[in-house]
Amino acid sequence: MADLAKKEMKHILEMSKAERRQFLHSFDTLLSDCDGVLWHFTGPIPGVDKALQLLRTDGKKLAFISNNGMRTMEEYQKKFHSLGIDAQEEEIVHPALTTVHYLKSIHMRDAVYCIGTEVFKDYLRKAGFKVLDGPKERFPDNREANQVRVYTDYFERHGPKVGAVVIDIDVNLSLQNLMKAKCYLERDPNCVLIAGATDYIIPLDNSMDVIGPGYFIDILERSTGRKALVLGKPGKALAQVVLEQFQITEPKRVLFVGDMMPQDMGFGTECGFQKLLMLSGGTPKDVLLAQTDPDLVPNYYADSFADVIELYNENMHVEE
Repeated sequence: MADLAKKEMKHILEMSKAERRQFLHSFDTLLSDCDGVLWHFTGPIPGVDKALQLLRTDGKKLAFISNNGMRTMEEYQKKFHSLGIDAQEEEIVHPALTTVHYLKSIHMRDAVYCIGTEVFKDYLRKAGFKVLDGPKERFPDNREANQVRVYTDYFERHGPKVGAVVIDIDVNLSLQNLMKAKCYLERDPNCVLIAGATDYIIPLDNSMDVIGPGYFIDILERSTGRKALVLGKPGKALAQVVLEQFQITEPKRVLFVGDMMPQDMGFGTECGFQKLLMLSGGTPKDVLLAQTDPDLVPNYYADSFADVIELYNENMHVEE
């Protein structure tokens, strides 16, 4: 199955002229990941601005989805504006706002314990949720301190009732945060565990990456026996939100573009979209070719969005 999927996988510039034309006519909506596809943490990816403008001129509907809750919606819109795209808020799927949408849908009235950035927590606060976090102080670490007893306070029932534990990217995450989350989840079987970004590795550019929250989600799941509801890619819950938000009735007429196989290609499969993997981010070509899971293999791949410019220049000139 995986061998068949890889056999059918094609680089968009290695197709025949007829295949390229068919490819461009096969989708009405392009739904794209952001980091590693449109830009790196260190700057924009060359050619993205022109490629997006060509796609929009060709009548393609553009929308964007990110697992990165570290930026505000306004910051996303500024980045799109710098690419010549005036993206409206409803055209951008932000993990914190997806979480807000879900918590409202289940009528959450209890407090929310959040492991995430201040940007992420601010969106929860603005939506009216009581947000708990921390502890932010360091535990004593010396020869006199009892390294076990410092956690005992977490097991005591005091403070507001916590109805949800949310975990996303948090640059200050510690064992204390994970222990507190574990206690809330074990204290109440109805407390829901929600995950935003599930990435294990977050590329900064082609030469640097950092550890993502996926490993810490695994720790909470394995230590509590609970399974997280994933509201980031490739979660089923997010797939339902996206299909509803963009009123998608023909998933095969959507091209999903991403740079990570588990998160992006897995999400595309979950939604029933066509899938295009960009090699400009977190997946080198050798890793792509070694993939054995057919659900994570794309239909097409490209070096970067600059290949889309060449695709139009050589074949269509935006519909001759």
